[in-house]
Amino acid sequence: MKYLMGVGIGMVFVAMAFGPRAFSCNYFPNARVLDEAFSKRLSISPEAQAFLKTENLDSTFLKKELFKRSKVDFDHSKKDQVPCREYLVNYKSKDNSKNYDFVLEICKEDSKLVSIQKK
Repeated sequence: MKYLMGVGIGMVFVAMAFGPRAFSCNYFPNARVLDEAFSKRLSISPEAQAFLKTENLDSTFLKKELFKRSKVDFDHSKKDQVPCREYLVNYKSKDNSKNYDFVLEICKEDSKLVSIQKK
């Protein structure tokens, strides 16, 4: 019984000392590309802004859906292009009501949503 009390108290101290950690690691190429584009300063081209406005989409959609649930089409992307790599990314909503293809440019300092279109 004393053993369990000691373990319980020890677990409480460890939890208080170290607390929850925000740690994530993306191993797969798709996740790494999207994470890199999302983590850099994102600019949106006027063409893409106009499309987002007509489709009634906002920045919350970009952050929570487009960058989290999309698939990069590496076969049609220009991943070796200099100075900025260009990726074709496909998005499908859970219920297949919204399907978009968008083009991302990822540079050294920032990323850019070049275009987005309905599929």
